[in-house]
Amino acid sequence: MKSCSYCNVNIRGNREKCPLCGNPLPYGDAENIEDEIFPSIPPFYESHLAIRIMVFISIVSIVVSFAINIIFPSKVNWPLLFLFGIISVWLGLYAILQKRYHIPKKIVWQAVIISLLSVFWDWRMGWRGWSLNYVIPIACISATIIMYVTAKILNLSVRDYITYSLIDSIFGIIPLIFIVFGWVDVIYPSIISIALSIISLSAILIFQGTDIKAEMDKRMHI
Repeated sequence: MKSCSYCNVNIRGNREKCPLCGNPLPYGDAENIEDEIFPSIPPFYESHLAIRIMVFISIVSIVVSFAINIIFPSKVNWPLLFLFGIISVWLGLYAILQKRYHIPKKIVWQAVIISLLSVFWDWRMGWRGWSLNYVIPIACISATIIMYVTAKILNLSVRDYITYSLIDSIFGIIPLIFIVFGWVDVIYPSIISIALSIISLSAILIFQGTDIKAEMDKRMHI
């Protein structure tokens, strides 16, 4: 603990100037300097249980996907695509948690922008269909997962995310159109996106139907 010779007071923490008179404080031994009064606390989501569970599920899913591909070889290297999907989920989640403002809106817009850009570049490169086969379904799946995990980690209220969660779930059903019209050659990503979106939409309507109605009434001024 340092002492100010002008004010005759002891000052806790590793300060360089006296908070009362502003005069420089004498330098003490590093061993005698106590920790700051207010310790540095990491963001609460760094130790959140949902993050740990998601890390474990990601690792297990990647290992299982590569193991299945080794046992049952396929012409399409889908485990690698699955790995890219997991990486995109984590990158999106990291970007969202760093800037915690209008998070659900940003998630939806990211999915929409990525989807539109992928279609544009696929068309410019001679249209190989990779945007419809992989990018759009993976973007929808990633957005749904990120939306759910972010809402749980940051304890977002229903008002903050329910509208965009509905939009994202509906957006994830769009790959059904690709399958119906035969626009995709690889249907597995689209099927996963459709199934996950239907499950998410059903969960929202069943378990949060009352909150949705109340929020819609509030926004519609009914």
